[in-house]
Amino acid sequence: MKNLLLVFLLALATTANAQNILRVNNTLGVNAPYATIAAAVAAAGVNDIIQVEGSITNYGGITITKKVSIIGPGFFLNENSGLQANLNPANFGTITLNTGASGSVIQGLQMTGLVLAGDISNFTFTGNYVNGNVQTGNGNGTNHLFNSNYIFQFSGDFQSPNYTNVLVTNNYIGFRFGASDNGIYVVSNNVIALTAVSNFKNAEVKNNIFFGGSAVISLSANSVLKNNISTSTVIAGADPINVWNASASSLFVGLTGNATDTQWRLKSGSPAIGAGEGGIDCGMYGGSAPYRPSGIQVGQPTITNFSTPTTVPQNGTLNVKVSAKVN
Repeated sequence: MKNLLLVFLLALATTANAQNILRVNNTLGVNAPYATIAAAVAAAGVNDIIQVEGSITNYGGITITKKVSIIGPGFFLNENSGLQANLNPANFGTITLNTGASGSVIQGLQMTGLVLAGDISNFTFTGNYVNGNVQTGNGNGTNHLFNSNYIFQFSGDFQSPNYTNVLVTNNYIGFRFGASDNGIYVVSNNVIALTAVSNFKNAEVKNNIFFGGSAVISLSANSVLKNNISTSTVIAGADPINVWNASASSLFVGLTGNATDTQWRLKSGSPAIGAGEGGIDCGMYGGSAPYRPSGIQVGQPTITNFSTPTTVPQNGTLNVKVSAKVN
């Protein structure tokens, strides 16, 4: 499992050899090559990148059965200033990946839910906002990366999938985590707000911060829970290298003066500082692949300013100013 991140990064790097970039925008009056995500996916070849632009109109749900990369502009763009000139996210319904979609990448989208429904391997899900359930469905597969997402619930236990080498790292999970009886998981450096029981089965659980009203954790005999911070009492079967009964108010900088996702940075003196394995910080901003605000990833280009004059003289020149950066 120690080599999981390298495997995922190598898999992600292969998308750099994509044949085409397909632009999608469903905003009225925008002359984009594709107005619907379904049309773009249908036209895409294997390894193609589908670049989805922010819009006030939802792109709807879709089922993917081929290897593609779907990349959007990020989320919370109206809170984290200076990241995108267009503050609209790329809104979706539920995205379902079925057999044939192995190797796909989904990044920078805002959606209702994600379902892995078939035999899927080498899937990367990074920098997305999910106001619902991320479900690893029913099927067989290996090598899945869930990194730097802001999601409501992660559920791998609904249909007992046989997914192995699932790395869930540096995410915010706002309700509960469920791991499958048949899966093998590494769950590290997340912030998990426990409102219902979280089940960890066949999992290495480390460097996380658990907090919430109930903060109940269920741990199977095949799981290891170590170097975590929790506001709850001691969990039976947990490794002694955990911090229990932490004060929630001592952990994070809080929402005042911060964005929805940056409020989970560690405050000065937080017990999570240096409490992780090897002396790293616990939580979503710690470790080697920290959470990125608004889902904007390292190396991702963004348009930070776009301006045009309000009027142009007849037969005059339209001067358009565009500013961009690589994050």
